[in-house]
Amino acid sequence: MIIGSDFSRKYQDLLKEIATLASAQKDSSHPIAVKKINASLNLDRTEIKNVLEYLEELGYIEIKTIGGPLLYGHITITELGLSKYQELTQH
Repeated sequence: MIIGSDFSRKYQDLLKEIATLASAQKDSSHPIAVKKINASLNLDRTEIKNVLEYLEELGYIEIKTIGGPLLYGHITITELGLSKYQELTQH
């Protein structure tokens, strides 16, 4: 269960990092390594797993591969996730 804001700062930061990495690629549907996403955020294994699952429940990302040191290997950002990112960066 998430306590506090429905979309806390931690989730915003992770979504922003994902969107930034996705926009650096020509194709935003190209999978992004979770290890790369977490490089600047330094979340622990359980925390990043929970955050990614929450973002997937909201429809902002899709988990593409399972495995690796952070439980999930790769994710992609959805159109809804890109839209939420734009909303967050306009404020």
